[in-house]
Amino acid sequence: PHKVLMFGFGFFILISVSAYVANLAAFLTQSGLETNYDTMKKVIDNNVPICCHPALEEEIRQKWPDGKWVVSKGGFEDMFEAYANEDCKVLAIGREDTMMNK
Repeated sequence: PHKVLMFGFGFFILISVSAYVANLAAFLTQSGLETNYDTMKKVIDNNVPICCHPALEEEIRQKWPDGKWVVSKGGFEDMFEAYANEDCKVLAIGREDTMMNK
C-alpha cells in the first residue's frame, strides 16, 4: 500500500508541475492583448473612442477637438455602461472622481 500511495502522490506532483509550466508558458507568450495609453495625445492619434461625462463635454472638446468623443446623456451610470458595452475604450473622468473621500 505504501508504494501505491507514493506512486499516486508522485503522479499528482507530475501533473501539477506540468499544468503550472504550461500555464506559465501561455502567460509569458501573450503579447499586445491590452493597449495602455498614458497620454491623451496617443489616444487621439490612434482615433480611440473616449467616454466622457456631459459636465466635461464643452471643456474637453475645446482642449482636444480632434478626439472621438462618446458623451453619455445620463451621467456616470450611462458613461460606465457605454464603456462596458465597448462603445468606447477609454474613460475621461476628473481627478476628483477617482479620489477617496477623506
